[in-house]
Amino acid sequence: MRRLLNGAAVLAALLPAFAVNAQTYRCQSSSGTYFSDRPCSAVTDSKMGGYGPLQPSISARYPSRVPPLAKVEDHVKYLSAGCASISEAIRTGPNRGVRMDVIQGLREEYRRKCLVEDQEARINARRDATAEEATMLAQRDAARNEREQTRVKADQCAGMRDVISTKRKRERELNATEVAALRTLENSYNERCVSR
Repeated sequence: MRRLLNGAAVLAALLPAFAVNAQTYRCQSSSGTYFSDRPCSAVTDSKMGGYGPLQPSISARYPSRVPPLAKVEDHVKYLSAGCASISEAIRTGPNRGVRMDVIQGLREEYRRKCLVEDQEARINARRDATAEEATMLAQRDAARNEREQTRVKADQCAGMRDVISTKRKRERELNATEVAALRTLENSYNERCVSR
């Protein structure tokens, strides 16, 4: 009896290993539903159903790598709607799974229909980029000049303040002309440095 149980245990342990690729059919007959390892009999009014492992698809075994989406070029905004549409189809084609021969056909169509327009759009984009860069450089230079003027003015105010301070310490020794010059310098300092 023990030998029979051991044999049954070994058989039960090995059975799932052999049945991995086996297919099971669910069949129906007049007496009810039953499962079989063979296709259902065509004589009875049976309904066939399959259970078991599915064959893995090729795409599941080899996942496709989607390339990164290309950046929209600057000149595209200067194209007509038709040329911009073809350009966008070429740009996004690989990410949408479009075949390479179709993308090549789109490129040829773009060259045929949009070559002159593309060149003009690129010239316009370059012109605008150059103008934008010139504006940025002008703004940077203006800011630098303003900082320099502020520094020069601060240095002038500091120099005037030092002269006023020195002359005030010696004001009793100054003659009338020197006192008048001191008052003029004080007024200039107040207008230029204090009020602003």
